[in-house]
Amino acid sequence: MTWKEHLRNSGLALGLLITVGLGTSYGQGHTWMGESLARMVEGARWHFGRLRLNAALSLANVGRDSDIYFGYFGVDSVPDWTFTAGTPFQLLLPLSRNIVLDLNDTPQYLFYLDTEAERAFNNTFRGAMHFAGNRIYIQAGGRLADVRRRFSPELDVNVREKRNGLDGLILWQASRRTSLALMYGRARYAYDDIEYLGGSLAERLNRDEDLLDVMAFVQPGPRTRLSIDGQYGTYAFEAEAGAGRNSKSFGLFGGIELIPRAGEVAESMGMQGKLKLGYLRLDLSDPGLPDGAGLAGEADLSVSLTRRTAVRVFFSRGFEFSVFSGAAYYRATRFGAGLLQSLSRKASLSYDLSFGRNDYPTEGEIQGPGDRLALHRIGLNLTLARDLVAALFGTIGHRTRAGLAEPRDRYFLGINLTYGAVGRELPLSPGGTAR
Repeated sequence: MTWKEHLRNSGLALGLLITVGLGTSYGQGHTWMGESLARMVEGARWHFGRLRLNAALSLANVGRDSDIYFGYFGVDSVPDWTFTAGTPFQLLLPLSRNIVLDLNDTPQYLFYLDTEAERAFNNTFRGAMHFAGNRIYIQAGGRLADVRRRFSPELDVNVREKRNGLDGLILWQASRRTSLALMYGRARYAYDDIEYLGGSLAERLNRDEDLLDVMAFVQPGPRTRLSIDGQYGTYAFEAEAGAGRNSKSFGLFGGIELIPRAGEVAESMGMQGKLKLGYLRLDLSDPGLPDGAGLAGEADLSVSLTRRTAVRVFFSRGFEFSVFSGAAYYRATRFGAGLLQSLSRKASLSYDLSFGRNDYPTEGEIQGPGDRLALHRIGLNLTLARDLVAALFGTIGHRTRAGLAEPRDRYFLGINLTYGAVGRELPLSPGGTAR
């Protein structure tokens, strides 16, 4: 489906919802997911009878990039002026007190002043139906994405990625503090059929993914939720060139989420965020290729040191399939810390320092560059009006890659502008954590 078809379908959906969207009922229930759904519906920026709407105009990364390919083409840098313009919107229609239709769409245009070949129209769409009962919460939906982007640190050029998927979630509120959930997601990935290092990128990476999660939750207090998550995934590659990457994954994770009370401002909590870490194993069907196993997951936590100052730490690690013919996968690790200083009710200053690395298996005849990344980011965040938010920022990136004579640096100075209200998703996304 092209971006134009997405826009046409979204317009038809909007017309239908406005036609039938009369009344004031909204989805709720006695599960914590149902309560989150009710807050999302009532927290929408605009109300038209039953219909709820979040919509925004977004300009992101408006500025000058010193090298849009970050050294991909060797010694020659490719500087350019660029921006990304989008119009994200979310439509929420309560069909009854316990059933809500949820549609999210983001048409987007990626612009480069001089590098015309990198200009592109993108679109991502998410649709879901929510059923919120007294003790059972059910969500069923799907995603369509057609996006040209830099999808991998291995390949610093923009490549079109298409993703079509279906997913579902069932949650049972066993008691006021405990609940169980079952999630399933299926997605098909398709990439541009471009030649890379003597082979087709599509033949290496086009695949189907199936992911199953079984989760248990305990909420000992109003601002803390603990979880344990068992995951199973299968990855089936479409072409013979990628058949050696056919694999299964097994994971076990523990998590904690620090959430605000109803009506509480998150920044006043003292500590907020979420953590989900555990063990993940990737078993490849090809006995000649080494399997992967080890620590995986993600964390993003912030702590208020004073009324105006907060620190943040973040971490992520997982397996990603490699674009290189000699490497089935690599382990991607990202970590860092940041500082947020409130200057006033409408202005704040932030600084983040992050590091990243891509590690390949040491066994077998594996070829792949071992990237080492460092990124400094400083930003001035401004609330200019109720619906207008701006961020002035600058970044300095430093990358060391095997095979390059010298490390490469990249600079970007730009601005982000958002006018309106951006839609939200519920805290538990169907499909779990891919790899």
